[in-house]
Amino acid sequence: MTITTISALEQLKHQLSAYFEKVQQHLGFTHTVIFMSYGARTQRCQVWNSTLTSFQQAKSQLFAFLEQQWHEQGQLDEFLKFDIAYHIRQENWQEIVQQITSQFHNNHYRKGLSFDEHFHICFLEQELYGKAIIRGLSYDTPNFVDQDNLNHGIRTKYPGQPVKIHLNELRQVWSFDSHAVFYENGQLLPLQSRFTGHGVRYLTGSKKQHVRQLIEANSQFLQQQIQPDGRFVYGFFPAYDREIRSYNTVRHCTSTYALIETLAVHYQAARVEKIRQAIEYALKHFYIERQTGLAYMLDGTDPGQLHEIKLGANAAAILMLSKYQEITADDQYLGYAQALANGILSMVNEAGETVHVLHYPDYSLKQQFRIIYYDGEAALALLRLYQLQPDEKLLATVKRMFERFIEQKYDRYHDHWLSYCCNELTKICPEERYFQFGINNYRRHLVFIRNRKTAYATLLEMMMAAYQMLCRMRDLGMDELFAKAQFEDLKKLIEFRSEFQRSGFFYPEVAMYMAHPEKCLNAFYVRHDRFRVRIDDQEHNLSGYVAYLQHFDQNA
Repeated sequence: MTITTISALEQLKHQLSAYFEKVQQHLGFTHTVIFMSYGARTQRCQVWNSTLTSFQQAKSQLFAFLEQQWHEQGQLDEFLKFDIAYHIRQENWQEIVQQITSQFHNNHYRKGLSFDEHFHICFLEQELYGKAIIRGLSYDTPNFVDQDNLNHGIRTKYPGQPVKIHLNELRQVWSFDSHAVFYENGQLLPLQSRFTGHGVRYLTGSKKQHVRQLIEANSQFLQQQIQPDGRFVYGFFPAYDREIRSYNTVRHCTSTYALIETLAVHYQAARVEKIRQAIEYALKHFYIERQTGLAYMLDGTDPGQLHEIKLGANAAAILMLSKYQEITADDQYLGYAQALANGILSMVNEAGETVHVLHYPDYSLKQQFRIIYYDGEAALALLRLYQLQPDEKLLATVKRMFERFIEQKYDRYHDHWLSYCCNELTKICPEERYFQFGINNYRRHLVFIRNRKTAYATLLEMMMAAYQMLCRMRDLGMDELFAKAQFEDLKKLIEFRSEFQRSGFFYPEVAMYMAHPEKCLNAFYVRHDRFRVRIDDQEHNLSGYVAYLQHFDQNA
């Protein structure tokens, strides 16, 4: 809600005064810096700040700036965020550099920085990343401070100050934490002030209702990524709106699959039409029949160079087509799914061993193994199709594959696809060894899940599939095995991770610092990979949250 009246402006100042007083009483500081981030949906926000001064003087400087903005524009911008600095510390620059470059995961230095003691040149933590002042060349190379981006940020933020910083000459800087609020619908929403959730709103009210809102907002974002021809906007890096130019058949299909899942939360005819466009694109550009009833999905880095057949691509397409039929009762794509299933069967031998990648167009072996996920994904796809159209050869193949999974101890990989697969297989064949495999798949991973500092959305998917399996196990009276499943620990981790993943969602208070806030608003992102927004990042979060909304019961 944009502030367009004097009375609304006065109300905002009253709310801010009360908030600042509360923070000051809580932290007990006498001097501080107040920041105001402001902007529209269409461009990166601007950030004003007071000098480092007494609390009352900083508040007076802010209110004077608010009134100036009001008189110049006749209103205030849509996005308004207010930070108040605390824990201000003078630090050695090289120690800061060491902290930034030695992080276990990129982009997790969570403090703001001032380059002088009076805060004449300073940046909030969100600015440091939004302007790519702290950045990495890829997720697996260390962060560094980009001198060119720093000086560009200074020129655009402080046009009246002819300052140029040479990093090799820096000796001291001032780091700080901040408490913040975001103005929305006439209210000041408190934001988290420390650790991974820094700068993200607190969860208030019903968690499931908030999750429903996340699903609604993100599914709308993902739907909007489907272009008129059915191809997705694959992804981008939002700090400077740089497009990811590659493409991937597996992710096209699984992202469509996740969007189909959201129809169970809110069925929309317009979304069904967009989903059909994405399905038709996949069948037109990636689907190839070697002979009648035997088909494969082609893949490659570019649609013009589709030179591979991936086991995972066939699986992803079947998951997409079978979920579409399950949700809509439209069986027009069943023949395609059956032909693709025959393609998977041709890549699984009598011992349950798989071939992962074939050359195209000669169908010769390219790679026996590429990535662990293809096996579980393929088995799941066959099971989902079997549940739609029972065919014993599909189930028999999955059982052979599972014998190999058990023998080769695939449960050590903690694969979310195998968790899904165990859940589905135990619906059909409720045998103890399949349940035991499903338990092992997550139970030895619980400490890792609790300590993981990135959003890692597939963890929630894995746990939610396991949770459904355990509820069924309990209902079947398998008490001895259930007692070993650490069910209560699993429930606590599901609650923890479902909250934790919100730290990777572009709420407006986070999106406003990126190049085009409106473009990334309501997207999920991967913080440690340059805040990457890609269709599969939406897919995994959606699938986990849809399962949480539909199936999780804390009192179970």
